[in-house]
Amino acid sequence: MRSAVALAAAGIVAACGADAPAEEPPATFDGLALDTLFEIGGGAGGVSFGGIWDVEAAPDGRFAVLDLEAPAVHVYDDSGALIGSVAEVGLEEGSLDRPAGLAWAGAGELLVWDPGSSWITRFTVTDAAVEFAERSRAFAFGETGFCSSGDRMYLSYWQDGDVVHEIGAEGPIRSFGPAPTVVGVDSLGPELQEIAIEELTPSALLCTDAGVLDVSFMQSQIRLHDWDGAPLWGHELDGFTPVVAYTPDGMGLGRRFDATEGSHLLRSVVPWGGSLALVQHELRTQEIPDEGEIEVFESRLIRLEDGVETARTRSLPLVLSAEGTRLYLVVRDPAPRVIVVEAS
Repeated sequence: MRSAVALAAAGIVAACGADAPAEEPPATFDGLALDTLFEIGGGAGGVSFGGIWDVEAAPDGRFAVLDLEAPAVHVYDDSGALIGSVAEVGLEEGSLDRPAGLAWAGAGELLVWDPGSSWITRFTVTDAAVEFAERSRAFAFGETGFCSSGDRMYLSYWQDGDVVHEIGAEGPIRSFGPAPTVVGVDSLGPELQEIAIEELTPSALLCTDAGVLDVSFMQSQIRLHDWDGAPLWGHELDGFTPVVAYTPDGMGLGRRFDATEGSHLLRSVVPWGGSLALVQHELRTQEIPDEGEIEVFESRLIRLEDGVETARTRSLPLVLSAEGTRLYLVVRDPAPRVIVVEAS
């Protein structure tokens, strides 16, 4: 976690002994206090993670952590006690290959999206175990967004010009959300243009009360669709420096980052109460950060009613999940950990 000094730079302070939490976090970053409840990883909670890729919290306080390096999915109760893990590697039912996303479909129903095996697997979570229930086929390549609401599941990947797809038991049910324009694509040849569009247009997805929010991983586009794909609003994020597609040798596709100011690379989209979403971009100056380089995240609060940005800061740590006033922070130094805090 960042120090109290770093957090206080934007009016965000570390707190302890906070009063009973409100139902929603504050609607501003000014004076935001983060009260640490507990942490797991780095030996805490009896586990060490190789690399935390995703965290998803359920309304009842249980939460799942995707360790991409293992690979494994660990499920915890609301106090941080381990309920159970999915750690079998392979292509058989209930195992993992290259999992990339988590979602809670409902109380005690955890979904794991695994593009390595092309399955979305449903696990039943009880107070004492995580057990395989069923799985359904889903094909997608590259970085993908994933979210679920009840029986409805959504993936983001490029196909036939659209980047959001509702997935049923037999594959896509409907597709919507035209792919955004990739900055720099006009400088590429036809074959590289096709690769760039496929790789650089998918979005992270957040299933909200109103519908599906999609935020482009590398472009400035943010949109909200209803459950059937009808557009409710769409915007371009302000103060945004895109990742630029280019070809370093005339044959391969490259991604150019602003070496001075840093380009915006999406890292997280989570609910911030019922009316806002927290969108976090890492400001990256190169494709692969130097070892020990300090991560800088630009955090925005977006109003779900109309897409208007209401607050912005660069002093909030990376938040990979949120439920009510609980935020699930992820830090990687000196070891990957999840820090569960209360926002007040």
